[in-house]
Amino acid sequence: MRHKYLAFTPGLLLLAGCASIFITATGCASFVNASVDTLAASHGVITTAQAQNLSTCQKVKDASICLEINQAVDAQNAAIDGLEAYCQLPVEPDPATLAAQGGLVCNANPSAKAAFVAELNALGKIVGALKASAQ
Repeated sequence: MRHKYLAFTPGLLLLAGCASIFITATGCASFVNASVDTLAASHGVITTAQAQNLSTCQKVKDASICLEINQAVDAQNAAIDGLEAYCQLPVEPDPATLAAQGGLVCNANPSAKAAFVAELNALGKIVGALKASAQ
């Protein structure tokens, strides 16, 4: 599995290659829009937890909050992979392709929906726990 986030390192995790960011509203069902919103919200929770716990995680990589952050990153990566499979998106499209298309349109693959929903549900549980732990 390729990672759209760098592992928890001394710096903040970087979002890279998340095709979901480039999906336009045109051609996207409300399910996909809500899914993209979920991914964006989870990213916000994760990056906040990372910023708040950076020094702890640099010193004690196996601290419970650090493990929870890494678990949340893994879950978000799985959900992003699920979105790419569901929408049949090219992985990490180049900027010229995006500019030419004006964004990407979701071409729904119904056979991938159940797995994507499961990944979103898992992400929600993990990020909810992370949010509770980080407070």
